[in-house]
Amino acid sequence: MHPTDFIYVVESKRGVREALVSVWKTAMAAGWTVVGDYDLTSLLVASGSPKEIKSIDICRPELARPFVGAEMLTALCMPCSVLIYSDNGVTKLAAMRPSVVMPKLFEKATQAVGDLAEQVDHELKDILEKAK
Repeated sequence: MHPTDFIYVVESKRGVREALVSVWKTAMAAGWTVVGDYDLTSLLVASGSPKEIKSIDICRPELARPFVGAEMLTALCMPCSVLIYSDNGVTKLAAMRPSVVMPKLFEKATQAVGDLAEQVDHELKDILEKAK
């Protein structure tokens, strides 16, 4: 499996900070809750590097509850993290695709909740597309 099989990435014309704000606002407008956001730049990148790395955790509880009800350990994949970073001067927004990841990790739980992973996947993709 290649990373592009389970990760959705879009390019943004915004700077990293502006893209973070856009993801925040877009997620909230779509009925998602922002659980937290993190500036990973100083933690992960060598001092003086021009790269910026931010992460925002978002959740839509009514979509998460059935997974946790089917299998508590699915909460390890929650909330959904969106990575916002600069790559050669281009801002990118990235998130894992629950419709691909969840069946690999939690096959029985995913079967129990039907097409819910696809719905989460669709909503995440929509948030990233609108936020870019």
